Amino acid sequence: MLIPLQWIGLFSIVTVFVVMFALGLMLGREQIAAALERRVVLTAVIFAVVVPIPALAVVIVKLFQPPVPVAAGIVLMAISPGAPVALRRALDAGGDRRFAPALHLAIVLLAVVTVPASVLILDWIFDKEFTVTPFDIGRQVFFAQLLPLALGATLRAWRPALAAALEPRAARIGNVLLLGLGAMALVDLPAIIGQVGWGPSAAGFAMTIAALGVGAAFAGRDAEVRPAAAVAAAMRNPGLALLIATVNHASPSVVEGIIGYAIGLAVAMIVFLQWRRRVGVAPA
Repeated sequence: MLIPLQWIGLFSIVTVFVVMFALGLMLGREQIAAALERRVVLTAVIFAVVVPIPALAVVIVKLFQPPVPVAAGIVLMAISPGAPVALRRALDAGGDRRFAPALHLAIVLLAVVTVPASVLILDWIFDKEFTVTPFDIGRQVFFAQLLPLALGATLRAWRPALAAALEPRAARIGNVLLLGLGAMALVDLPAIIGQVGWGPSAAGFAMTIAALGVGAAFAGRDAEVRPAAAVAAAMRNPGLALLIATVNHASPSVVEGIIGYAIGLAVAMIVFLQWRRRVGVAPA
């Protein structure tokens, strides 16, 4: 690796914190109101995120029996919803600025329950000894997402004028950091592909495209919700997937498989966002 994965990990922590803080600056009571107004759609989309996508991953792994890194990337990413940058991507895709944050927060909070439950189900399906506790998930979710979101939302509640002034600047800094993180990943891409092949990235790309369709379908006829629903279903959380792999003492090839999947996911999201822009959707 030209850039050690530990360095990329540290840079990603800073990036995610800034991105989530910037998003927190736009959170207010209207997000709660939006969730209540569309509670049926909200429930349907959450179901799409935590049930059909992991089920599809299990079916693919059982049918095609891919190599371990590919299988691990597919399954562990499929059961790890609520990527830190999912909300930013949902807004970029034209998602409703009130509903998208409410959906993301619901998915992140429920991950404390849904991810350990998914691990137990995988343990039964694959006859393996998978372990992860709600505390493990809660700690990762809290520090990576809820804390910076809460700080941003608190500042908006106390000093709305200051939050309104800071939000676009923090968002720009977050976008620059995301570009830097992407560049660092690209530098290591040849080494990762050389070790695990194109399989994990191809799987990540294909699963992401399928998940976009699943999320949009579960949004039904609500056009304002559809972009956020599609992104929520497609964006998986590499941090959670890596946490599960680490807790279970997975081999380095499994870690590389998860990273490979994340690369395929990123490429698919770039394609999706470019398509959304071509059809006339301006980023929020």
